[in-house]
Amino acid sequence: MPKINLLDKSVYELIAAGEVIERPSSVIKELAENSVDAGARTITVEIKRGGIAYIRVSDDGCGIAYEDIPLAFQRHATSKVYSADDLDRINTLGFRGEALASVSAVSRVEIVTKRAEDKFGNLYRLEGGEPLEYDKAGCSNGTSIIIRDLFFNTPARLKFLKKDVTEGNYCAAVVEKLALSHPNVSFRFIRDGRQALITSGDGDYYGAVYAVFGKQFAAGLIPVDGIYRDISVTGYTSSPLFTRSNRSMQSFFVNGRSVKSPLCCAALEEAYRNSIMTGRFPACVLCVNLDPAQFDANISPSKTEVRFSNEKAVFDAIYVAVKNGLTGYDESREIELAPAPAVVAESVENTAAEKSGGKSEKYNEEKEGVSTLAVPSGHETVFKSASHEPLFKPQNAEQTTLSGVMLPKPAEKKPEETPLEELPGFAFLSQKSFEKRPKPTEEMPEKTEQDPLAPETLPHNAAGERAEKDRETSARREVRVIGELFKTYILCESEGSLMLIDKHAAHERINFERFRKGINSHGQMLLEPREVYLSPKEYDAVRGFSGKLADVGLLLKFSENGKVLVEGVPQYLDSAAPEDLLQSVARMLAQGGGSAKGELFDEVLHMMACKASIRANEDNDISELAYLADKVINDREIRYCPHGRPVLTQISKRQIEKYFGRIV
Repeated sequence: MPKINLLDKSVYELIAAGEVIERPSSVIKELAENSVDAGARTITVEIKRGGIAYIRVSDDGCGIAYEDIPLAFQRHATSKVYSADDLDRINTLGFRGEALASVSAVSRVEIVTKRAEDKFGNLYRLEGGEPLEYDKAGCSNGTSIIIRDLFFNTPARLKFLKKDVTEGNYCAAVVEKLALSHPNVSFRFIRDGRQALITSGDGDYYGAVYAVFGKQFAAGLIPVDGIYRDISVTGYTSSPLFTRSNRSMQSFFVNGRSVKSPLCCAALEEAYRNSIMTGRFPACVLCVNLDPAQFDANISPSKTEVRFSNEKAVFDAIYVAVKNGLTGYDESREIELAPAPAVVAESVENTAAEKSGGKSEKYNEEKEGVSTLAVPSGHETVFKSASHEPLFKPQNAEQTTLSGVMLPKPAEKKPEETPLEELPGFAFLSQKSFEKRPKPTEEMPEKTEQDPLAPETLPHNAAGERAEKDRETSARREVRVIGELFKTYILCESEGSLMLIDKHAAHERINFERFRKGINSHGQMLLEPREVYLSPKEYDAVRGFSGKLADVGLLLKFSENGKVLVEGVPQYLDSAAPEDLLQSVARMLAQGGGSAKGELFDEVLHMMACKASIRANEDNDISELAYLADKVINDREIRYCPHGRPVLTQISKRQIEKYFGRIV
């Protein structure tokens, strides 16, 4: 065996630095996080050549005392942790005491710092971890650190860096993450002499998102705000109409720390299930705040991964908050009209002038050329939020409203005694929810002599549902069906807008909600049961879901040799061939054996809802179209088909009048 040697300090410091400092963006992350921990309200980050040649991080924080500066560059020296118990309740972004030591080991460092109570500032210079200068200096309050020639003494690491532009983009991403997680801090990012980003630092979270991602991204956001089991989730998530082909725009922050968490991604995407198309992903900027003792950030050198002590509670909190945001936010999609021809604008203006007895001033000014009407070049998506009570109130509120159902105050029941399955807004996630529904043969409870309409005689959930229905009735929109376009789209008028509704997508979503919630889904018994032969895999898969299939109206009887008798089908599918229906269900259940049960069964409901829906190019009575139109416009849940395609779009009266030149 080779002889064991103790590594020299210069060698093991380079190894340790390699674990923390991977590229220039790692330096910015460590230094800017230290600035945030120092209480800074203004942080400036400047880079040159992607941060390889030059990095400067300046702040107006508390500064460092003269005698503490050399110690700050020693490994495992920190002002944020004093004992082992402090590791269980970390409230700062940095805590290991390795950042400054790692940065100085692979670069040339200059730090100028001053505390408010000191008369003079301090200057300290190092090269490759070795001090070169230590003296007093004149400077403003706060700390400014300059990093030059990163990896100058480790050419192997320098060789693996990307192009300057790419490294600069990594640096920009780090500053953007910090700006999003700390809207109360003003961040300024300067890249090769140009200001690339600046945030106000006024605490406005939407303003920070707008500054980082721009107007187009911010316009398609839905606010998220909720508390569940002492876990707060706030921020913004994208509309189902604004999705992406990857997860690159999903940003999660835990107690102000940017993290990469598969758990958070799964909770977010679960809330969007049945609202976006397969293969598309929502964007978000979500801040999760919880007791520091409930998570561990000390599991990776970069501190971008966390481990939660109660993963289910965190999953549920994110799911609840995002689902409430989606449910409580109504949106409509406006069609973009091209500007009208200039000659039309001229004739309209001239006609108006002639009626008034003469030419208009604008016509006189532009008589040498063609008069044009000012028409906006495009229309952004308009989100209309219906007036309704918040679906999720803070814990200090008297009651919490969830999906229109009134729940008791959190203080009246311990969080661990309130399983997520009991929340009515999440019945479709719970396997028990299918078992709790009464079977068709069960007897209904006897009526009492009390007033059946009195809220106190109703179950608690029913009272909440009645209150929600009363609110919907008071804000109900009138709908007038005009006709049908291409035997596919319903044309209707409502509140000054022309609505176009995809009748198949709308009916499919309505049927899907009926099946999922068990509304009028009792089976229609067949006069003669139909026998279907299934393969062993299909037989086992269908038998495993037989209870849930019975709850939505597909009544089956199992015999030997892989034969299944179809005794009843859902009422909305009485026109479908029972054999084809069961074979389709069996094939889907057998192929999706590795999927989550809730997601797999939703796919079955998608298929059943599609088979039960009217289709394009079918002839439908005007009363059927009127029912669909009224259901879509007055039910916020009917905005997307189960596969995520939009159901409704519109053209406002103002857009039409602008197009025809009636208004300017």
